[in-house]
Formats: sequence, structure tokens, C-alpha cells
Amino acid sequence: MITHHRSRRALAVQQHRMDGDDATEAMLALHEGPTPVALVVDDEPLVRQLVATVLRRRGWSVFEAEDGSIALSVAPVNLDLLVTDYEMPSVTGMVLARKLRQRDEDLPVLVVSGHPEVARKMRSIRGPRTAFVRKPFPLEELVSSIGSITD
Repeated sequence: MITHHRSRRALAVQQHRMDGDDATEAMLALHEGPTPVALVVDDEPLVRQLVATVLRRRGWSVFEAEDGSIALSVAPVNLDLLVTDYEMPSVTGMVLARKLRQRDEDLPVLVVSGHPEVARKMRSIRGPRTAFVRKPFPLEELVSSIGSITD
């Protein structure tokens, strides 16, 4: 369940503590927290707000952006999840996912789209931490998909 998700940032802090590096521990403790961080990107405000609200109610800290270029400028370094629309002006969801995965190759990515053929086009970023949900989606499917790539 999403509420029990432990952020990769918190796991990194725990690993550094086990390694016994006091300086690293002190630095990472400043950023420690059990709250996972998500970036929700969709040019449809209602969809973006719905996804953000669902995540916040499940304990996530959420950044929102209306397109990929804005998302790249606001994306936090320690991101635990990207939820993005496939088709957006300027920078598409696929380009955004590739760029953010250059920072973190294990970043979980959930792509949403109203076009069913998008699932086939996603091969370029497919992996164990990638999922697709077709709009309009039931909230249970959204929650289940996020759980499947973040647990």
C-alpha cells in the first residue's frame, strides 16, 4: 500500500548510517524523512489535481507541473515517483521520463494517456518500475499501478 512506502531517500540514509560515516550521516539527516516525493505532470488541470490529491492523501509530498518543460525546472533531486501524461506541449511525457531517468535510472514512472496505443509506444522506457494507465481511470487502478512500481 502506498501509505507504507519508504522513500529511496530514507533507505539511502539508513544505508549510510549502517556504513558508519558520521559526516555523511549528519548531512543526510537534514534531508531525512519518511515522506516519499512525487512529481505529477499533466496539461489537464483536473487530472493533475486528482492524481496529486490521491497521492497527498496517502502520505506523499507532491510537486505539480502543467507540462514537461516546467516539470524539468521544478523536479526535486530526490524524486521517488513520476506520474506524467504522455502527450503534452513542449516536452512530452516520454522525453521527461527519459531525462529524469538520466538522473536516477530506477525512478518509478507512471504514464497516463487517453490514447490506448500509447502503451505500445512506451517500449523505450519500459522496465520493472514503469506502468501505464489509460484515461479516464478508476482511482483503484491509479493506486494499484503506483503501488506496483513503488513497492
